[in-house]
Amino acid sequence: MSDALEPARNAGVVGLGSMGMGVALSLLRAGFRVVGCDLDAAKCMSLVTHGGEAAGSPADVGRRVDRVIVLVATAEQAEEVLFGAEGVAGTLPRGGVVVLSTSVPPDMAAAVGRRLAERDLLMLDAPVGGGPVRAAEGRMVVMASGPEDAFARAADLIAAASGTLHRVGTEHGQGSAVKAVEQMLTGIHAAAVAEATAFGVRAGVDPQRLAEILAAGPFHIPSQRPLGIVGTDLGSVMDAARRLTVPTPLAASALQLFTMAAAVGMGREGDGALVRIFDRLAGNPQES
Repeated sequence: MSDALEPARNAGVVGLGSMGMGVALSLLRAGFRVVGCDLDAAKCMSLVTHGGEAAGSPADVGRRVDRVIVLVATAEQAEEVLFGAEGVAGTLPRGGVVVLSTSVPPDMAAAVGRRLAERDLLMLDAPVGGGPVRAAEGRMVVMASGPEDAFARAADLIAAASGTLHRVGTEHGQGSAVKAVEQMLTGIHAAAVAEATAFGVRAGVDPQRLAEILAAGPFHIPSQRPLGIVGTDLGSVMDAARRLTVPTPLAASALQLFTMAAAVGMGREGDGALVRIFDRLAGNPQES
């Protein structure tokens, strides 16, 4: 391979959690040189054992590649790894690309895009979905928006890491808006299933049999995320909705249920914990 083509096969991944590590490994399988960074040194070393390279900071990543995928856990972390004292935006070469795959509010994504453009950097607003398993298999769903040249420069990265790409539009914030819609529906749906399940049990249906029936049909779409994280996502979506003056009565009701779960120590549990809350309210028999 010629030196002129070599930079196109380099990629950085900042955030090596369950999703970010899956992306990094998918890129390695596709033949990329991958430089990764995470606060957890053990995750960096795990990447190295799979053939990747570890960087000491996001800034170090930016010095070694010209395209970076950001997949940290929160919007606050995304701000820090991009624009903090050791942020990647300060070291990426002009014309470099940031693929912002952390879930952030739409207005933040738009603002980040503007700030990166001031540094002559391109950005795709590209939140992801599908969970850790699909990330590890290179089959994530990507909801992306941004200018055409950013799509062109990041096309091979996205192809290696995802199974489905939804091109939402050309403006930063549109991809994050679609992700926010997904988060809203996830929270509302989980609350509705828990409420309906408690009703079914109260009406005399065997809980296990009811769970099997719901899982086999279109009624139950498990979030695969702890309730505390789903609740945090839903709260962030509602904050964005207030800024846009969009009423969200169903999401507000669902958020109260997630808040109850967190209050009684169920924040790290899955959807089944919501059912237990409704069972208590309905007086249904409790599991021992």
